[in-house]
Amino acid sequence: MGSITLAQTALFAALGMLLLTGHQLIDNAALLETSPLLIVAGSTVPSLVWAGFFIVLYRSPASASTAAWITLVFAVLLEALVVCIRFQRLVSYWTPLGGALSLSGWLLRLGWAVFLISFALSPGHAPDRRTRRIALALAILSAPSALSTAYDAFNNGIGFIFHDIPRQALWRALITPAIRTGYWTSQIFFLWSAWGNPERERPH
Repeated sequence: MGSITLAQTALFAALGMLLLTGHQLIDNAALLETSPLLIVAGSTVPSLVWAGFFIVLYRSPASASTAAWITLVFAVLLEALVVCIRFQRLVSYWTPLGGALSLSGWLLRLGWAVFLISFALSPGHAPDRRTRRIALALAILSAPSALSTAYDAFNNGIGFIFHDIPRQALWRALITPAIRTGYWTSQIFFLWSAWGNPERERPH
């Protein structure tokens, strides 16, 4: 991991998060009319805060600890609060950590909360051994979602080439899994870099 810095993978993760945010707004346009709070507080705001965290880590690693606390409150905890209080039994929707009501999504929420706390408390500008181990565990936990969405994107792509799939299905069947594959890939690269690079380097 020496040739790829944490800052570089953070930039990749920020781009993946911003792409996912745009996709969410388009994909959930109907819900914006009926349940705007669901999308804004439970998905859009957390996504943008996550993107902000990764951008801060890329541009100003010295401020990353503060950004980690902000992300914990306004991304992980806010999104979890929206799901728990208002929408747990009403609507299943996509969030920055996967499905709102899925078990893997809740495990990722817990894991990222622990990671952010450990990251914020790491001394200096080097994630300690505990933070690096949490990052590795999160990368492993994210792998099934990444593989599943990558398979969907590949399988549906082959389907469009060799089968008669309506063009109207392009967004749902191909673009959605492709965007989510990019998102999960960027997350795993960041976590893998956090595990493999003990120092947060500023890009030259």
